[in-house]
Amino acid sequence: MKNNSSSELLTPLITESQGTGGEIKHFPEDFIVSEIIDKEHKLDPRVERIELPGKPGLFLHFVLVKRDIDTSDALDWIARLWKIERNDISIAGSKDKRALTAQRVCVWGLKEKFENGVLNSLDLPKIKTHSLCLRLKEIRLGNLWGNAFNIVIRNIDQFQEETRNFVEESLEEISTKGGVLNGFGIQRFGESRPITHQIGRILVQGDFELAIKTYIGKVFESESEEIQEARKIYWETENCTKALDLFPRFLTIERKLLRELIKRRMNYEQVFFSLPPQFRKLFMHAFQAKLFNKYLTLRWNDHSQNLQECIAGETIKNGRIHAPIIGRKTVLSGDVKNIYEEIFSEEEIDIDIFQNQIIQKIGGQGTSRAISFLPNNLQIENVLTDEINDKKTKAEISFNIPKGSYATELLREIMKI
Repeated sequence: MKNNSSSELLTPLITESQGTGGEIKHFPEDFIVSEIIDKEHKLDPRVERIELPGKPGLFLHFVLVKRDIDTSDALDWIARLWKIERNDISIAGSKDKRALTAQRVCVWGLKEKFENGVLNSLDLPKIKTHSLCLRLKEIRLGNLWGNAFNIVIRNIDQFQEETRNFVEESLEEISTKGGVLNGFGIQRFGESRPITHQIGRILVQGDFELAIKTYIGKVFESESEEIQEARKIYWETENCTKALDLFPRFLTIERKLLRELIKRRMNYEQVFFSLPPQFRKLFMHAFQAKLFNKYLTLRWNDHSQNLQECIAGETIKNGRIHAPIIGRKTVLSGDVKNIYEEIFSEEEIDIDIFQNQIIQKIGGQGTSRAISFLPNNLQIENVLTDEINDKKTKAEISFNIPKGSYATELLREIMKI
């Protein structure tokens, strides 16, 4: 199986000002993400110690600082090194892979080891833990305000003054429009292998076998020949033992699934539910995200380019316009219903597909999401000569955005990429 283009997954650019061009994430340190728990607690990965909020209790809380590693992989390493179950670890949300990030993590079952002084903080090249403490409440998805970003855009062709003008003009236009489209970024679907939404669609139809086979075996040409060959062997033969020998060790999820297939004698449903609960939900959420991005695209292109006024069927929550993320409990009306019916027709699905009982087990209840967002505290920190690209410019910017929104969607408008 070959891959599809990921461009159709994203929302359109809505600003007309000149973009800077350039590139991000050349170094992980060019993309610094600090989790904002609340107005008094910001977890900066460059800070080595912080007092985490909360009353004393039974849950171990700590700060995870990671560099150039996926959140799920980092948590897998923590589980392995601390000899705990992966399912006992929870977080408020995932962070970018190609970045330097800090976030709060919660673990159940380590109180005794922590109090006895036998639990050591980790200090590895890609993973560090600090500020270990015991707290009363478990951390759940969404238990944060948002994230702060310090970002470097490199390899810009324009001179410094022109670059600054381009950024300022983009920001002014964004402010005038009331923000940028609050679409889900490519990270939601997989940056190098955009497949999670496809797995979600398969799961909502209740086909665990095809979902697991697709996740392990679907070939993407962006991957190395070694990985492509491993996926091809599994897809064509379903020989888990042979495939396990071929998959590189850093593909931890694929290897876990293969081991579970062997252990559970190809019981695909049991294998799927052996995955951590938060990871299982990613697939359904990605499928819902694809549908929501399509909603924003059709709304902008065919219905309204006013981000500060509802269309029929949208609602206002906390001063922001919200539209439905389709799920089991979603009720549609007005223009919103018409847009989603067009999407269902294109996708060749029916909203009733979300009534599948599997939704109750893997998420997908349905909710709503703001259609746009404005960054807070946005500043152009510096516009300088790019020290790694001859005769090019770099721009350093910082901003805060609420949870669930993607910095890359704001950067796409600034850079026009």
